[in-house]
Amino acid sequence: MKNVKSTTINLLSTSECNLLMSMKGLDPDNIYRQVQPQLNHIGWIFGHCAVHFDWVLSFMTNDARVFSEEVCHYYRYGTTKSEILNGVPPISFSDLVSGYLRVSRSFFSILSKLEESAFHEDFPGEPREDMLETILRVSLHLMGHAGQIVLIRQALGNPGPSFVSGVKKETREQLLADWHDWWKSAIEDF
Repeated sequence: MKNVKSTTINLLSTSECNLLMSMKGLDPDNIYRQVQPQLNHIGWIFGHCAVHFDWVLSFMTNDARVFSEEVCHYYRYGTTKSEILNGVPPISFSDLVSGYLRVSRSFFSILSKLEESAFHEDFPGEPREDMLETILRVSLHLMGHAGQIVLIRQALGNPGPSFVSGVKKETREQLLADWHDWWKSAIEDF
C-alpha cells in the first residue's frame, strides 16, 4: 500500500538511481573536463551531491560527517570557480563515490525504520521544513544535477542515459545492479 513514507522513499530512490545512471559508462578522462568556463565539471557536480547528502544525514543522526571538512568545502555551494579549477580535488573520484554509497546506505536504512509520522516532523537544521520537505528537496537536487551530468556528457561526446528511469522498484533494482556491476569493473580507472 502506498503512503507518504513509501512514496517519498521511492522518489528519493528514483532520483538516486538517475544520478548514478548518469555516470554509467563515463570516460574517466571526462570527470574533470569542463565544457564551458562557467560550468562545473562532472566530478564537482557529483561531489556536490555527495556532500549535500552527507550534510542532511549528519543532521538526521547527529553523527559526524562521512566526508572531511576539506572535501565538504571543495564541493559545497559557494566555493569559487578558481578554488575548484585551480586546486586539486581533495579526494579521488573513486573514494568520493564510495563515500557517497556509504551515506546513501545509511540514509535509506534510517528512512526504512522511521514511522510514517516522522515524515511530518520538523527536520533538524532546516527551519520551517519537515522530513518530507527535506527529502523532496534532496530528490530534486539529485535529479537536477543528474540532468547536468547527462548534458555535459553529451557535450563531451560520451553520452550516457538521457531519460528518467527507475520509477518502478523492479526496474530500479535492475538498473542499480547493472550500475554496481559497471562500477566494480571501472572503479580502478577512476
